[in-house]
Amino acid sequence: MQTQDVLADRHLVITGFTGFVAKVLVGMLLEEVPRIGRITLLVRPRGRLRPARRRVEEALETSPVFRTLRAQHGAGLAAWLSARIDAIDADLEQPGCGMSAEARARLASTDVLVHCAGLTDFAPDPLKALSANVAGAANAATLAEELGVPLVHVSTCYVAGNVGTAEVPETLTPGRAPSGAPLQVGAETRALQLACRRAASVEERINIGTARAQALGFPNIYTYTKSLAEHLLAQRTELDCTIVRPSIVECARQRPFPGWNEGLNTAGPLAWLISTPFRRLPTVPEHTFDVVPVDDVACGLAAITAAALTGRAGGVFQLASSDHNPFTFDRAVELTGLGMRRWTRRAGRPIDRGLLAHLDPIPVALDAQGPFEVRRLGRLARHLGRALRADQRADWVPSGVERALGPTLDRVGTAIDDVRGSLDRVEQMLELFQPFIHDNDWTFHTVRARELTAHEEVFRFDLSDLSWRDYWVDVEYPGLRTWCIPILEGERIQGDPPLRPRLQLGNPPAEVRVASK
Repeated sequence: MQTQDVLADRHLVITGFTGFVAKVLVGMLLEEVPRIGRITLLVRPRGRLRPARRRVEEALETSPVFRTLRAQHGAGLAAWLSARIDAIDADLEQPGCGMSAEARARLASTDVLVHCAGLTDFAPDPLKALSANVAGAANAATLAEELGVPLVHVSTCYVAGNVGTAEVPETLTPGRAPSGAPLQVGAETRALQLACRRAASVEERINIGTARAQALGFPNIYTYTKSLAEHLLAQRTELDCTIVRPSIVECARQRPFPGWNEGLNTAGPLAWLISTPFRRLPTVPEHTFDVVPVDDVACGLAAITAAALTGRAGGVFQLASSDHNPFTFDRAVELTGLGMRRWTRRAGRPIDRGLLAHLDPIPVALDAQGPFEVRRLGRLARHLGRALRADQRADWVPSGVERALGPTLDRVGTAIDDVRGSLDRVEQMLELFQPFIHDNDWTFHTVRARELTAHEEVFRFDLSDLSWRDYWVDVEYPGLRTWCIPILEGERIQGDPPLRPRLQLGNPPAEVRVASK
């Protein structure tokens, strides 16, 4: 039975719609499952003027994900969507998911809850990460139990932690951290909260959270709190739960269109780094860079959700590429250089075409970065900037030269300070990404997802047919330049123009409030 047949007439509740993966999932379900019963989106309101419904309407009318639907339905879009989409004010970090009794009644016919929401920053305030990733998962689980429906929880492959070189099976060992130490969710959460509440600043809390994460074998606060959520769900023995772990989610290869991306993903900052004069990426060339296009993740997630509805899921599914179509860092760096040259020939500035296009990026060992190692350049820039300060120049600049060249030296000092700031940013990025691009070589098993979807016509998960050269040069790199790198350079990505008149969803039909189970 195909996924679209299983999902016909079903009521799906989905969290995290304003994020990257959930938005693509919803768009794909609306396009590919014409008989979908209903999709209810639990969305946090942003003040009185932007309740959940308004936020959903804004996404539906301006996100590029929904261009095809807008073109297909034209003036009838609002009526068509109103028959399929509901939006509820919710705060998953609050008991009862922060919903009103009236909103809760609209969930009576729910068949499955897909929990995509979470905080994905690598180094957030750990108190916020606990609230979003751990408390949010616990409250979603409670809601699923009260509704009597399966929970499909979206996690990350990188809960595997710092393992060096290792095969990562589709399993979860409750109560055990990657370091081998015991991991008791309640005790660990309370200890982290207590330590953070004694901290004097957010920065100190981040340092505390990072230290606890690394002591247990996790790369960062994000993977630490996502793992805590998995272990918490494993304790809920009455819960029908399936955990879905994507690896590094990147640009769509086909849907909604090639290259679509949103926000900042792992490859975006790395592509930005080696698209600047900094070209020596400290990584291990033969290590695997586990990337998966967002539409492949959405396909797998939809099929796993259908399987959860028919009793064929449970446990852990990983959505990754490293076990059946590995992509190594030397190949990624090489193809990023090729994509960059093509991009600069077509759309780059004159300085890009004349200089940067001829500087090939190369992977280098962490301990063999040579004279252009970022920390060394940063120290040099700091020394030069300090020496060029007006109050320091009197020690080495003759008074006559100071009178003649003072303004010029001020400008040079300012320019060096700007360079130092850029180098500091590069250094911070490299430190943040080091576990993913240098320290570990994960191979994530994906047998369950590929076997589950082997006969799917639409919602198939298998990257065996993906040409990394074609995808990275013609899809990923242009997508990053369009949708991600401008954010790193301080620009704002514009959505599609709002519809005129503005899209307004109607109230859900009365029949969807009657349980379909």
